[in-house]
Amino acid sequence: MNENKFLNDSPEQVILIPSPRTIRIQGACANRAYGLFDSETGTQVTEFKKGTDGKVEFIGLDPSRHYDVGAIEGLGDDKPYFAIVYTRPMRDDTDTILKNSGNLPVEYPERYLIKDNKNNSNNIFDIVDDKGDKVGEVAKLSPTGDKPRFIWMATFKMKDDAKN
Repeated sequence: MNENKFLNDSPEQVILIPSPRTIRIQGACANRAYGLFDSETGTQVTEFKKGTDGKVEFIGLDPSRHYDVGAIEGLGDDKPYFAIVYTRPMRDDTDTILKNSGNLPVEYPERYLIKDNKNNSNNIFDIVDDKGDKVGEVAKLSPTGDKPRFIWMATFKMKDDAKN
């Protein structure tokens, strides 16, 4: 994987279905696994699911919670645990997007690359936007060597509150 290349051409499409609250990853890759994170706290809230069938779904989610989706490679048999921390204030606009969707599924608007910041001896990696600007960090809380590797995340966190 080229760690500095932004993954706009990735085959995955992350979709939020309002009712019942479901997150679907269309075009899920067989060599990747996908998990959910609480957008407010950055806490991992599901185990990672392998994308072997080309689609991954998380069904019956709490409608009062906003979720970020993370993708890893090299899952193996272990059950990795990560945490996300945003390093600049951002606003989660999920409610506004869903109110204007007519209760139809909506695609997650933002995808961020997880970039090796050369400080990964602490298992902390940068979250960068398509311009390479750092918006946060992801920490691997269950280190077992080089794998699994967190590669991207999708989120509704779209605007920097400091610009308002």
